[in-house]
Amino acid sequence: MSNEASVVRRGPAIKPSDLLYHELIGLEVSIVSAPDPDQVGLRGVVLDETHGLLIIETQGGTKKIPKSGRIFEFILPSGVKVEVLGDKLVGRPEERVKRV
Repeated sequence: MSNEASVVRRGPAIKPSDLLYHELIGLEVSIVSAPDPDQVGLRGVVLDETHGLLIIETQGGTKKIPKSGRIFEFILPSGVKVEVLGDKLVGRPEERVKRV
């Protein structure tokens, strides 16, 4: 038996086409494009989100990244990578479902 902890994500599987309808917290994410070149390539796990920010835990610590003007790549639990325009994520998570 391995000493490594494994993460089990319960609930319905996330399809790439339905990502905006699902919770982002816990997903791996990287920044593909951003107005700030220092943010491009930043990767980590989504800890939380607000109306305009993704809070990401990176190797360098917790980062607050604006959603607007960026392109994010999320890695779904299935391993599939999905690019999302950050502008589509702006707003409270519970309101995003109503807009999409």
